[in-house]
Amino acid sequence: MVFIRNNINNLLIFCTLWIIFPSELSALDNGKIKGLVLDKVTGNPLPYTNVFLDGTSLGSSTDPKGNFLILDVPPGSYTIKIRYIGYKKLDEQIELGEGQVLERQFSMDPEALEGETVNVTVQAQGQKAAINQQLSSKSIVNVVSSARIQELPDANAAESIGRLPGVSVTRVGGEGTKVVIRGVQPKYNAITVDGVRMASSDSDDRSTDLSMISSNMLEGIEVFKTLTADQDADVIGGTVNFKMKEAEGGKDKIKLHFLAQGGNNSLSNANSQYDNYKLVPSLEGRVLQDRLGFFLQANIENRNLTSNSFSASYGNRANDDTNYVTNSIDLSYIPRKKERINVALVLDYRLRDGKISFSNFGNSGTTETINRSESFSIGGNAHYYTTGFSKSIVNMITNALSVEKQFSKFNTSFKISHSYSETENPNNWSVNFYRLPAGINDFYNQVNVKPRDVLGAVIIDPGKTNLNRISSNNNFTPERKFMSSMDIKLPLNYGKNLSAEIKFGGKFRTSTRSHRNETFGTTGTFQSPSERAAALMVREHIGRPGTFFNSDIKLGWFIDTTFTYGDFLEGEYAMHSPLNFEMIEDMMFFCQDTIDAFANEGSPGAYARNNYSSNSFNYHGEELLSAGYIMATINIGQKLTIIPGIRYQGLETTYNGVRGHASQISFYNYDHSDTSITVKHPFWLPNLNIRYKPLSWFDIRLAYSNTISYPDFNTIIPRIHVTSGGGVQWNNYALNPSKSENYDLYFTFYGNKIGLFTLGGFVKKINDLIYPWRFSKPGLEAVPYFLTDRLPNENTNYTIQTYVNNQLMVDVVGLEIDWQTHFWYLPSPLNGLVLNINYTNIKSEAEYPFVFAGATSATNVDTSFTDRLIYQPNHIVNFSLGYDYKGFSILVSMLYQDDVFSGVSQWPQLRSTTAAYKRWDLSLNQSLPWFGLQLYSNLNNINGRYAPMFMKNARDMNVLQMYPKIPRSIEDYGMTAEFGLRLKI
Repeated sequence: MVFIRNNINNLLIFCTLWIIFPSELSALDNGKIKGLVLDKVTGNPLPYTNVFLDGTSLGSSTDPKGNFLILDVPPGSYTIKIRYIGYKKLDEQIELGEGQVLERQFSMDPEALEGETVNVTVQAQGQKAAINQQLSSKSIVNVVSSARIQELPDANAAESIGRLPGVSVTRVGGEGTKVVIRGVQPKYNAITVDGVRMASSDSDDRSTDLSMISSNMLEGIEVFKTLTADQDADVIGGTVNFKMKEAEGGKDKIKLHFLAQGGNNSLSNANSQYDNYKLVPSLEGRVLQDRLGFFLQANIENRNLTSNSFSASYGNRANDDTNYVTNSIDLSYIPRKKERINVALVLDYRLRDGKISFSNFGNSGTTETINRSESFSIGGNAHYYTTGFSKSIVNMITNALSVEKQFSKFNTSFKISHSYSETENPNNWSVNFYRLPAGINDFYNQVNVKPRDVLGAVIIDPGKTNLNRISSNNNFTPERKFMSSMDIKLPLNYGKNLSAEIKFGGKFRTSTRSHRNETFGTTGTFQSPSERAAALMVREHIGRPGTFFNSDIKLGWFIDTTFTYGDFLEGEYAMHSPLNFEMIEDMMFFCQDTIDAFANEGSPGAYARNNYSSNSFNYHGEELLSAGYIMATINIGQKLTIIPGIRYQGLETTYNGVRGHASQISFYNYDHSDTSITVKHPFWLPNLNIRYKPLSWFDIRLAYSNTISYPDFNTIIPRIHVTSGGGVQWNNYALNPSKSENYDLYFTFYGNKIGLFTLGGFVKKINDLIYPWRFSKPGLEAVPYFLTDRLPNENTNYTIQTYVNNQLMVDVVGLEIDWQTHFWYLPSPLNGLVLNINYTNIKSEAEYPFVFAGATSATNVDTSFTDRLIYQPNHIVNFSLGYDYKGFSILVSMLYQDDVFSGVSQWPQLRSTTAAYKRWDLSLNQSLPWFGLQLYSNLNNINGRYAPMFMKNARDMNVLQMYPKIPRSIEDYGMTAEFGLRLKI
C-alpha cells in the first residue's frame, strides 16, 4: 500500500505541473460541436450517450436531456461516433470549419432481432439509461434511472437505493429509513438533493431520514462509491444524490399527471389495515418557446406501519465469558401511523449557452405511535405494563438556485442553496404499572435461560398490579444550512490524441443547529408514601376515591375488554391485559394539568419537571465549512482517462453546551452553567481516478481517494455532568474526524447483448473511528475532566465516561458483482425479459477496546477484541426479473442480507448480530388505451405464515452472536399491498 500511495502522489504532482504549464497547441480558431441524440422510434432523448470523434481524444456524453457539446475542436473532417448500450452503433461524417459552431441532431435505432417489431419497453428503457450513465461517469457510481422510478416506484427513496450493489437498508416498522453503504453506518454517508447537502434529521448524529423523500418527484438517484475533488469529502461510505425532476414536453405543451393509491397492512393484529393511501398530482410543461420549464408536484400519503416487537437484555456472571444471563424482557404492540406531505417546485430557464435552475423541495412528516408493552425484570422480580404515546414531526426544506453558462473557452456554474430540517416531539408520554413479585425470581442469575421459559412462569394478576410512574418529554432540534459554490471548467487541446479539462472551484457552507429538551417525571412512584396525596387526587379524578390507607391505583380498572392483541408475533409470544388508551390518556393529561397541585399537596415526586434532564442535554452552535479544489480530466486518445485532483476542506465548529453538578436537589434545581468551545479541522485531500479502455466492450477503473467524517453532535458538545457518586460524563470536544484512505478497482464489460457486467473490489483503511470509553482518575487527577469553577474531591475516585478516537486502523475490504441485461435478442415473447442481479461481499476488521472501570487513561488501550464494523453485513444479494409485453409490466424482486454485526461487548457471548433477512416484492403495471391511464399494484414483503417457505424470514431480528437462536430483538410488520391508478394527460 505504501508503494502504491507514493506512486499515486508522484503522479498527482506530475499532472498538476503539466496542467499549470499547458501547451500552446490550442488554437484560437478551433470550433465546437453541439448536438442532440434521440431515440428514432419514440423521439425521446437518450441521456448519457457516448459521443466522440474517431481517432482523437475529443468526446463528450449527453446530458439528461440528450444534449452534448464538444469544445475546442480543430477544423477538419471527422467521423463522429455515437454509442448507447441497447442501440445500434451510429457513425457519421462531419466537416468543421475554423471557429465554426456545428449543430446536429442524431437519431439512434434500438437493437432488435431482424424482422421483429421494435418495442421500447419501460423496464428496458430504465435499465439502459442507468447503464449508460454509469459508463459515462468519471467515478464509480450506481444509478436508479428516471424510468425505473416513475413507472415502477418503490415505497420511498431508501427502498430504491437498497436494490443497488453494496447498499443495505435500516428499517422502522418495515419501512426503509436510512442506508448503509459498503458496510458503513448511515451517519458516515452524505445525502444531497441536486448536489445540495441535506440537513440532518437526527438529534444526535449527522444522518438523514430518507423515508421523507418520495420517489415520484425524482429524475434519478445516484450513489457515488468514489469521489472526485469537486465533491464533498466528508463521507466515508458513499454519497447519495437525488436528482429533482425537470419539466418535460415539447414546445408550449403542458402535462398533467395524477396518481391515486390505496393499500393495506396485512399484519394480523394491525388496526385500520386498509387506511393506507397516496395522492400525487403533478403539473409540468415548457412555455416561452420551450425556454421556461416548470415542474410542480405534491405527494400526500398515509401509511400504517404497525409492528409487533420483542426485546431482551442479557448479562453474565462475573468473569464468565461463555454463558449468558437473561436480565429483562419486553414485548410491545406498536400501532404506528405515518402521514407525509411532499411538495416540489422546479423551474428552469434555458439560456442561449446555459441554464438557470431554481429547485425547491419540502416535506412534512408526522408519525404517531401508541405503544402498549409488557416488561419483565428478572433481577427485580417485577412485571411492568406500559402504555405510551409519541408524536414525531419532521419538516425539511431544500432550495437551490444554480446558473450554468458556457463561454467561448470555458464553462462556469454558480450555486446558492438553503436547507432546513426540524425534528419535534411535542408531547411524548408513558404511564407505567407494575406488579411485585412476578414469580420469576427463580431465574435470577441463572445461565442460558431462554426468554420463553421466563415468560411462561410470570404471574398475571391485574388486581395486584398498581400504577408506578408517569413521565413525559418534549424536544425540538432544528438545523439550517446556507451554501454558495462556484465551479469553472476550461478545456485544453494538445493535439490529435491529447486533450484535457481543468476544473477548479470553491464552496462555503454555514450551519446552525440546536437541541432543546424538556422532561417531566421523577424516580418516585405513586405507591410511595410521600406521593400518596397525588395518588388520591388521581383516584378522585377517575371516579374511584381512596383513603390514606388505600391509595393504590389498580391496573384492572383500565383494562380494555374490547381490545385483543391477536396473533402477536405470529403466536410465538403472548401479551396480556391490554389497557384502554383513552382512559390512560385522560389520566396522563390530568397529571399534566395538576402538576402544581401535586407540589402544593406535598407530592412533587409523583409528576414534576425534571430540571436536570431538561437542561443537561441542551445545546446550540454553528459550523463553518470552507473548501476549494483543482482537478483535471486528461484524455489520452480514446482509451485512457486520468483524473487527478486535490481538495482543501476545513471545518470550524462552535458549540455551546451545559456543564453541571448533581446534588440531592438536582431534580428541582440543577446547578449548571453554559460553556462555548471552538474547534478547527483543516484537511488537504488528494484523489485520483483512472479509466483505461483497452477494448470497445471493456474498461478498467481505478480510484484512490482520501475522505473524512466529522464527529457526532452528541460527542463534541462541550457537556459535562458530575454525579453525586463520583461519575463524570465528559464529552470530548477535541475529537478528530475519522479519516479513510480508499482504493477501488473495477472491471466493466458491456455490450448490446451482455448489457453491463461489473466486477469490482474496494479497500478502506479507516483511522480515528470514534467509540465510547470509560476510565478512572483519583482526586485532583480528574481536574482536566472536571468543572472549571470547582475542584474534584481529593478523596473520591472518579469514573469518567467519554468518547475517544480509536488508535487502531480499521480495514474494510469488499467485492461487488453486478449484472444488468435485457434479453432483447431472444425470440418473442422472451425478448421482454429484463434481469438485474448483484452480489456484495464485505469483510472488515475493527479492534474494539475492553471498557472496564480499572482503566486509568483516556488513550492507553491495553486490551481489545476484534470483530466487524457495526452495521456491516457479510453478504448482500439483490435479484429482480422483469417482463414487459406491450402495455403490461411485471417485476419480481428479492433482497437477501446476511447477518449484520449490531452489538458490541467485551464479553463474546453478549455481542449481537441481526439474523439473515430475506424479502420478496412484486410490482405489476398495466397501461390502458385511454387518457394515458395505468393500473398498478405493489406487494411488499411477501412473507408470513402462509407464504411459501422460500419467501419466509422477512422480519427484523437481532440475536446473540454465540447463541443464534436466542433473540435480542424481533420486529414483525407483515406484508403491505398497494393498488393504484395513474393518469397522464
